[in-house]
Amino acid sequence: MIVGNMYNIANNDKSGNVIEILVDDGEYKNSSNIIISRNNITIRSISNNPAHVVLSGSGMKKKSPVEVIFDISASNVTLSGMTLRNVSHHLIQVRAEKGVDFFSLDNCILEDSYQQLLKVSGKDNGEYSDFGVIKNSRFEYTAGVAPNYYVGGIDAHRSRGWVVSNNIFLNIASPAEKVAEHAIHFWNDSYGTQVIGNTIINSDRGIGFGLGNSSRQHQGGLIENNVVSHTNTHHPFSDTGIALESSPDSIVRNNTVLLYTNYPNAIEYRFSVTKNVIIENNKVNKKIKQRDNATAVLSANEFVD
Repeated sequence: MIVGNMYNIANNDKSGNVIEILVDDGEYKNSSNIIISRNNITIRSISNNPAHVVLSGSGMKKKSPVEVIFDISASNVTLSGMTLRNVSHHLIQVRAEKGVDFFSLDNCILEDSYQQLLKVSGKDNGEYSDFGVIKNSRFEYTAGVAPNYYVGGIDAHRSRGWVVSNNIFLNIASPAEKVAEHAIHFWNDSYGTQVIGNTIINSDRGIGFGLGNSSRQHQGGLIENNVVSHTNTHHPFSDTGIALESSPDSIVRNNTVLLYTNYPNAIEYRFSVTKNVIIENNKVNKKIKQRDNATAVLSANEFVD
């Protein structure tokens, strides 16, 4: 299957049946702005080996012509077994503003974009993206640091019931000016996210629910069995491992956060909207810190060297 034909195959069939597009091994250069606007599409590699199927843009530069590889405006879309790299915006954009539900990413490698690697965009138009799944994938800046601070691994707005599990995140870190966004971040009116069993290495901020002091950030959700480690002392903006900011009713449980940088707090919970929170059975080598009138029940957390 030739990647250049994906757009016509994925969008011109009007049957409504599930379409499966199989991609042969190879490197497909300038894979540009593949818009998926038809429901029920699966795009996967035949070999199921993401190292053997590479879709690359035209460069990780601000004005590079390939902005996005996959632009998702339809529901029940699955991407599997591919590497995506080198674009000026996002490798994947899922559009919550168009009510995109049941997106799935499995066994993929996302590396080197000028903005967030995977973006769930949203507008205050009443639409959400529900029940996405991101699993068994790797998100990385291969130079050991990002090209600028406006980057992240997964950055999701207006998302409900998403599950992020068993992924690896590497070097989501700013080189200058200010801190990068999180490796995994759900905020701006999101609900019930489950972040389970991920490994985050040398990233400025690990996992975040919500951002800032606002009543419409994140509600509920679970952060469990993740490992966050930061050993690269050359990253200038190392921050906290797990953060709840305006995220009530959330649970942070059974995580390991080991930060060997100057930042003092492994886990933070912030702002008065953050309440009815449980933080339990975590292993940390820095403080679990309450800030800005947040409230939580802390239980059986362990400090380790």
